[in-house]
Amino acid sequence: MTTLVLAASTYGLWDQNLKLQKNIAAQRVAIEQQEEAFKELQFQTKQQTDALMGMQRQNQEIENEMARYLDIFSRHNLTKLATAKPGLIEKRANNATKQVFESIENDSRDVDTLDDGVQLAPETTGTGDNNSNKASTDRDTAAGSSSGD
Repeated sequence: MTTLVLAASTYGLWDQNLKLQKNIAAQRVAIEQQEEAFKELQFQTKQQTDALMGMQRQNQEIENEMARYLDIFSRHNLTKLATAKPGLIEKRANNATKQVFESIENDSRDVDTLDDGVQLAPETTGTGDNNSNKASTDRDTAAGSSSGD
């Protein structure tokens, strides 16, 4: 009788040990995945920090350049110069405007590429349909709002 009780409890402990070993293995896999995700997040954070620092340096350079230009403008009478030499001012103004627009386009392109590959979770409204392009029945439409006033 004692042997049966010991055998049954040994089997129960052995079975419980197997379950615990499987749980430990599953937890190790989960921990490894979380560590990999954490390392990826750290890498992305470092990239973002480096990009932000670069943008701050560029911003400081642009502010310094703006201060230099404002100083030049404050020391010259542009109206008088434009009247005396219109071709000189027009050519330089057009070139500077072109450079500014190209700079804005390049910055916009850089900012636009930052969210490439990022997928946002769709917003749910609780109705099961998140199509925001449907016209609401509460809104007036051009055809439905005309009255004989």
